[in-house]
Amino acid sequence: MKINWLTKITAATLAVFVAVGSGAAMASAEPALYIGDEPAEMSQSIWLVDGKSYAPVKEFSEMMGWVVDIDDGTGQITVSNVIGDQLSIPTEQTIIRYNGHTYETSESVKVKDGNVYYSLRILAESMHANVGWRKEERKPVVTAEPVHVVESGETLWGIAKQYQTTVKELQLRNGLKNESLTAGQALKVVIPDFMAAKSKSEIEVNQADLMLLANLVQIEAGNEPYEGKLAVACVVMNRVDDPDYPDTVKGVIYEPKQFSPAGNGKLANVKPSKDSLKAAKAALSGDNNVPGAVYFFNPKLEPAKLKKVKVVAKIGNHVFAK
Repeated sequence: MKINWLTKITAATLAVFVAVGSGAAMASAEPALYIGDEPAEMSQSIWLVDGKSYAPVKEFSEMMGWVVDIDDGTGQITVSNVIGDQLSIPTEQTIIRYNGHTYETSESVKVKDGNVYYSLRILAESMHANVGWRKEERKPVVTAEPVHVVESGETLWGIAKQYQTTVKELQLRNGLKNESLTAGQALKVVIPDFMAAKSKSEIEVNQADLMLLANLVQIEAGNEPYEGKLAVACVVMNRVDDPDYPDTVKGVIYEPKQFSPAGNGKLANVKPSKDSLKAAKAALSGDNNVPGAVYFFNPKLEPAKLKKVKVVAKIGNHVFAK
């Protein structure tokens, strides 16, 4: 019986699945690992090496409902699932091929007692499953995660926050070119560590832009919650992407009659807080909690503006609009 990756797995389904397994003979009553809350036995045990867990590729993958192919000529292992993920692992190398892209890892194929083993975490995360640890029993826990089905009104930023990831990583994981979403769209939300690392390494933040944007955030939203600081930074980045505004951070901020701190000299005499720096870096890296917003204002001070704009969000004391 194979796991249905598009829906949550019930305890009853897991119980049947574990009982059936992959058809291999069970070595003992002690579980090799847990699938969700249910113990799962395998004929080959999980192999711990320097504190890392390695799984017998064929048995573990088949138990999880994934398809395994081993090239007789090269020995390359390919694992795939029903939601379109494919992981290829060359022998004697630390690179992998995942969904058409090459990634560098610190892991390589291992062989024990004639069985091929590979990193449990990389295998699981690549196939949209998370890995945890049961401290009492010192056993890994693998939890298959359903894809996220987009509901009307949801944003990529909100979904990223829900799953404790970033907009950039969700875009990379799902092959998205922008932040546009459609109701009913399925998003993969488990981000393999190697993919997250590549996403972070590809983000090159210009330090001058970072400090300038952080200074503006500090002055405009220093007393606002982090989400409010991020939103102010995102307004600047939304303008950079908008053809009606300058196409650089500096150009947007210093555009005449737009941001008063840029014209009165305050930007040069402020020290941004950690949250202001964090918000500026997040916005420069692609996070956006107010998509499309190119204005922000305090409605208590400028109530007339509410009738002239389309509100995107209200965060703290500010309204963000387009």
